[in-house]
Amino acid sequence: MIKHSSLTTEQMACVYAWLAQLFSRERDDDSLALLQSSEMAEWFAVLKGEPSLEAEVLQLEEKIAALQVREDATLELAADFCSLFLMSEKHAALPYASAHLEGGPNYGVIKRLLGKVR
Repeated sequence: MIKHSSLTTEQMACVYAWLAQLFSRERDDDSLALLQSSEMAEWFAVLKGEPSLEAEVLQLEEKIAALQVREDATLELAADFCSLFLMSEKHAALPYASAHLEGGPNYGVIKRLLGKVR
């Protein structure tokens, strides 16, 4: 179920684009530093202004803060990325369009989800 949002369609598109970029590749030291920057704190403050996103953004901020005390944060994120996106289709959310082609095992689910967004 999609929650009611006070964000415009363009603003939601921006949020979706940011999330797509965030999960598009493994985080390196530079991109991790960016996530921990004051600029990102400002972005998170904007997102928390949307009631339907506040709890999730707070949780994301907590996870990012926890990474600051880990010496192996980049390695840990790489392992998480692998387990989320690079395993077999039965054990991961494959980020490849070809995994969701018509007739594929995930096609109906993806089509239904995208239909709800409209």
